[in-house]
Amino acid sequence: MRVIDAHTHIFPDKIADKATIATAEYFDMPEPPNHHGKVQELLDVLAEAGIEYAMVFSAATSEHQVEHINRYIFKEAQAHPQFIPCGTMHADYAANQDFKAELAWMRQNGLHGLKIHPEFQHFVLDDERMFPVYEEMEKNDMFLISHTGDPRVNVSGPERMFRVATAFPKLRCIATHLGNWGDWDMGKIRPITELPNIYVDISSSFSYVEDKGPLMDILHAYDPKHIFFGSDYPIWCPKKELEKTLRLGIEPGLLEDILFHNFAAFYHYRAL
Repeated sequence: MRVIDAHTHIFPDKIADKATIATAEYFDMPEPPNHHGKVQELLDVLAEAGIEYAMVFSAATSEHQVEHINRYIFKEAQAHPQFIPCGTMHADYAANQDFKAELAWMRQNGLHGLKIHPEFQHFVLDDERMFPVYEEMEKNDMFLISHTGDPRVNVSGPERMFRVATAFPKLRCIATHLGNWGDWDMGKIRPITELPNIYVDISSSFSYVEDKGPLMDILHAYDPKHIFFGSDYPIWCPKKELEKTLRLGIEPGLLEDILFHNFAAFYHYRAL
């Protein structure tokens, strides 16, 4: 069975431990981080798990990090064909820098998506400073992947994703963590499940709850062709998350689509 991990974070070795620990502490993880976010470590884990590809990214926490991170991700993807590169952007960069030139550089170098993490970046998902960025992405067939949901703060929840996805109906948006991390309330999530440009990954969802029934209901509310497997490495282990996914009892055809075919079709920029 072929597998793509559509949600992994990587960091330069010198900051990987610090970045991973900070993430785990912020989200009050139920267990210590499984890994450290280092490139060679991820390559080893993917090989051990039999996962063919991983989309890799890292969110810029200031405007000054945007170009550095995008070039770091590009460099690692050039060196490792298992990696599918995804860039980043910051609202301050959008307001103060030539974001169109940066998006053009990204497209020319194979970075066709942007990862944002509003909780860490300190702007809301539907920050209007980002709307010109979203408009430019929509025009140029780029995609958005955002951390979605946090019951403690209202910066990235499904209502904010709904606003972005409806304002830019041709912008393909990946709502991570089944669409509302930590608050998997169907009433809150349902509006985005009905949008044709919304995609979702299952990362950091099923590992948090004993009773997986409600999450399965949410999973089945989305378009079955719009669901991706993701591990949220390094917080969670890709091999362990794959094993958990295989134990969910998902019907075989849908399972194969989630693990590989859906993202392979979504990522039409090159054959996978």
